[in-house]
Amino acid sequence: MSHRIARLTIDLPVSEHKRLKMAASLMDISMKQLVIMSVDDFMQKKFNKVTEKAIKQSKSGKNLKKFDTLDELFKDLGI
Repeated sequence: MSHRIARLTIDLPVSEHKRLKMAASLMDISMKQLVIMSVDDFMQKKFNKVTEKAIKQSKSGKNLKKFDTLDELFKDLGI
């Protein structure tokens, strides 16, 4: 089986980069390993019932709202 590789590049504030590097160092693993572990942990978490319902509805196209501008979206959200 062939393993394909994809590159992920993210910009972090220097302070967050240092925190990530320090956490990986304390765990005696690479920053890459820490990020992969974190993503794996996140992907195994279960969504709450409200989130599960929203995801199911959006996939089926139900109860979707459409906004022409960000201002309309923000107004609907009350922000």
